Amino acid sequence: MTDKGFSKPSTVPTRDAKTFMLAFIKRVRKTQGNKAQVDDFLQSKLAKLDESLLAALPLVFARLTADQLPDERKNIARLFGYFGISIRQFPLGDKKLNLELSISAYQLALKVFTREAFPQDWAMTQNNLGNAYSDRIRGERAENLEQAIAAYELALQVYTRKAFPEKWAGTQNNLGNAYGDRIRGERAENLEQAIAAYELALQVRTPEAFPQDWATTQNNLANAYLYRIRGERAENLEQAIAAYELAWQVRTREAFPEQWAVTQNNLANAYRDRIRGERVENLEQAITAYELALQVRTREAFPEDWAATQNNLGNAYVYRIRGERAENLEQAITAYELALQVRTREAFPQNWAMTQNNLANAYCNRIRGERAENLEQAIAAYNLALQVSTREAFPQNWAETQSNLAEALMQRATLTENLNNLDTAITLLQEALEIAVPRSPNFIDSQYRLGNALSRRYEYNPNPSDLEQALQAYKIALDAISPEHYDRQHIWQAIPTTQSILGSRLVHDGQWQEGLQLLLNSVNQLSTGSDQLAHANALFQIGHAHETLSDWDNARLYYRDALRLYDHLHDAVGIAKSRHGLGSVLVSQGYLKKGMAELFKARERYHQLKKTDQAAEVDNLYQAAQRAMERQAREVYV
Repeated sequence: MTDKGFSKPSTVPTRDAKTFMLAFIKRVRKTQGNKAQVDDFLQSKLAKLDESLLAALPLVFARLTADQLPDERKNIARLFGYFGISIRQFPLGDKKLNLELSISAYQLALKVFTREAFPQDWAMTQNNLGNAYSDRIRGERAENLEQAIAAYELALQVYTRKAFPEKWAGTQNNLGNAYGDRIRGERAENLEQAIAAYELALQVRTPEAFPQDWATTQNNLANAYLYRIRGERAENLEQAIAAYELAWQVRTREAFPEQWAVTQNNLANAYRDRIRGERVENLEQAITAYELALQVRTREAFPEDWAATQNNLGNAYVYRIRGERAENLEQAITAYELALQVRTREAFPQNWAMTQNNLANAYCNRIRGERAENLEQAIAAYNLALQVSTREAFPQNWAETQSNLAEALMQRATLTENLNNLDTAITLLQEALEIAVPRSPNFIDSQYRLGNALSRRYEYNPNPSDLEQALQAYKIALDAISPEHYDRQHIWQAIPTTQSILGSRLVHDGQWQEGLQLLLNSVNQLSTGSDQLAHANALFQIGHAHETLSDWDNARLYYRDALRLYDHLHDAVGIAKSRHGLGSVLVSQGYLKKGMAELFKARERYHQLKKTDQAAEVDNLYQAAQRAMERQAREVYV
């Protein structure tokens, strides 16, 4: 029991910390800063790298520099700066704490290295401080990045291109990285700032003068183009791929295996999102590149990078078109679970939450196993993700996971016929929409899901208000799905129905290639889902896209598949338009008799539906085909 009022004032013990820092300084001086030997020292003192060292560091610095001559104060400041570099790059111990020690060491060094007295040392330390804040785990991520940007911009006041071209280019590169990750400000503008900084750096970092640095900045520039919002999305991705391939000219596996693996991982991200080329093949390229990266990014050598690539590989398998859909989802689940062996909540909370959300998505769509159990696994993983992705800390991630969780609860409601699940889903979606960015994929998906949830609740308990709100939600979603407004950066992350609708609009507006790839991707996912009407609509739109491209064989196949599904669903409009399209293609291929038979049935359906304009259009096609048959008959007779 402690006597109240007589406890001693708390003090920070400094003896052990001072002994540690003196031993570190001695090792650096003895080895002339040899990194391997300094790392060996840190490894031997791993138990000393704790919170008490962090707390004592300012007092130790003050005592070591007190009453010292200027030159010795300068030397101690440089050694603290070197400690900041060494501990930031040290791969063992608690990474969060190592970064805090690094930041503290740099800040202490800056007490001696003022801009007026030691401008070069001041600029170097500001640049290093920016690096540490860029990587910082503790504190608010958004604020850490602002601190990093501020530090880089201070460094650039001394590191001008004219006076220090190499260091100016290095700091421009680092500034580009910070703007690429920046949370505050407009995302599109931040990426433009990043691209501008990288392009400035490349004016000095040429392949002839600084090949390794040139390759690093090319890789970073590619990352910025990969996520760029302004400009044409398809062209941005091509720019990214081109820059990654330039980086490869230097970053070979033999010479720089770690950097080679980084570029492989990033190139895979670009192929995963690529619009040009065949979507099926792009995804295969992505999977191959991830698997190549994992040959170097092993769990033993690079656990954090290994986990990141496993997470990315899981995403690629979720989107994969080739192979059996059920097996692809199993591969995705395996990859996510491997990633979570390293991405723990304690070590990497934000990445842990992201992978939990991805794992939940895979379980939601899983084909193998018991459906009810898969949904429970998904719901549990979404709830885990929401423990970190809170509305306050990560609002957009929170909104996305809320929306995904609602989708899982809606599916559980269908299985259990428990209206409470629908009520909860509706509440979750309404909350998510309060902060979802208008016209973003999550906004559109959430509106569409809200429409579905309200419609289903209306089926169980007819309430005119639910039906009215459902129609409004659908209208908002459809109005937002337009090529000029949709956030194309995250196009492949949208739910299949959204992809199908946007793909159809792109085809209608003449952007055949991108629209067709979206439609094919949506069909692959819709084929194993419960929304058969959406599946049929996507099949029809793919047929229409192929017809527009004069790819008659594929058009005929997809129109027939759509017709079979519409017929199964007794969807009269779908049956009519599929026969219309099929008849038109058959006529174009010269199968006049078969085409006319389909057109005749389509015309009859349109008349029954009182769609006179469509019936007249089909009749015109039918008459044209009939005249062509008559001409053929005359030519044979002659």
